[in-house]
Amino acid sequence: MENNNGKGIFYGVIGVATLVVAIIGATFAYFSASASNNNVIQGNAATTGLSLAVNKISTDAAGGLIPMNDADVSKGLEGDTATDSKMCVDKNGNTVCQVYQITVTNTGSSTAVVNGTLNITGGTFANLKWQLLSGSDAGSLATTTTYNPIATTQLANGVSLTASGKADYFIMIWISNLESDQSATNTGTFTGTVTFNSADGAGISATFS
Repeated sequence: MENNNGKGIFYGVIGVATLVVAIIGATFAYFSASASNNNVIQGNAATTGLSLAVNKISTDAAGGLIPMNDADVSKGLEGDTATDSKMCVDKNGNTVCQVYQITVTNTGSSTAVVNGTLNITGGTFANLKWQLLSGSDAGSLATTTTYNPIATTQLANGVSLTASGKADYFIMIWISNLESDQSATNTGTFTGTVTFNSADGAGISATFS
């Protein structure tokens, strides 16, 4: 009897020891698995930002604007052959328009949807007009049929720019000819303000004159 009790105690001790080892092993495995997955999920927050550049590309047209017929805006853009077809220069060497390139760039790491406006102010200009030209570069520009007055006017709406992506816009400005003296109604210096904003509130402006 005593011998059997001794065996029972022995087996009981072995059973408890085995259970303890199993628990320790399971716990170690749990912590080991947890430790190996500490840094699996990680990342960086996406950023958004805009940069804006405005450059005059009708560089040969250096003088003050003289009135031009709306019907001649295409000729004005091309320039007269008598002056080697210099952009915005007529046959007498006068400046009849100005052309600017506007470039907005997404400097962030995520896609940005942007809206842009152009506002022209200053001086006394009853007949100053501008239009958004068609074409993707200075060598492919063409006039359109839309003439905008000097006021805050939409330049771009809902344009999607990928990370580091950019968009170019070309505008032409001139004084519309009325076939009469306009010296009192179109005089002074104008200033254009280009503004772009993204959906997340980021915005930037640039001016030209």
